[in-house]
Amino acid sequence: MASKEFGQSESAQAVINFLKSNVPRSDVPNIEAELKKEFVFAKKKSKSQRKKPSRKKARCLTREERKTLGFYTIPRNSVKYSDVLPMHSMWVEYMSQVLELDKSVPTPTGKNWDSFTQSFYKADFHGSILCVVRSKCPSYVGKLGICIIDTRNTFKIVSKDNVVTTIPKKESVFEMHLKHLRITLFGKHLCVRPAERSTKKIKTQQHPDLI
Repeated sequence: MASKEFGQSESAQAVINFLKSNVPRSDVPNIEAELKKEFVFAKKKSKSQRKKPSRKKARCLTREERKTLGFYTIPRNSVKYSDVLPMHSMWVEYMSQVLELDKSVPTPTGKNWDSFTQSFYKADFHGSILCVVRSKCPSYVGKLGICIIDTRNTFKIVSKDNVVTTIPKKESVFEMHLKHLRITLFGKHLCVRPAERSTKKIKTQQHPDLI
């Protein structure tokens, strides 16, 4: 009963008695219902009183934090060439779609050459087979392997003898084989993080030689 819930104190009962003696007789039966309604509403908290549980926003690791944790440090003999060969197969299929190799490849003087080179420049090189054909450091010349890490200034490749080598981009010229294509890459044009390179437009007129 609302009157019992509301009238747990003498002051509450006094209010009920006052209402019964002052309202019209026709409204007396409605007093308990009205008090119950008000009592229920009184229990509800306003929007300002409701506290939503605080949720902590997920935070990704920064590049410096990943570097500190050793994400980019790969021991020299820790990766096998055979283990990354499937990645190369996936890369070939991926690049074939990006460059639309099922169609005719444009010539350097053709009207579609610029869009072709831009698509190639913005592509992901992880999984590609790179060979150093020229370098300011003679010991790098002839190094060949599958790219497993592409950073702003270096390529990390795994050679067939299961050795991980870090090749500086700026001082090297690379050759890449993609199906029937043989592509020459000047490392100085690729000194950009892969994520940034995908949104950046390369200048088509650059001096194709080592600095």
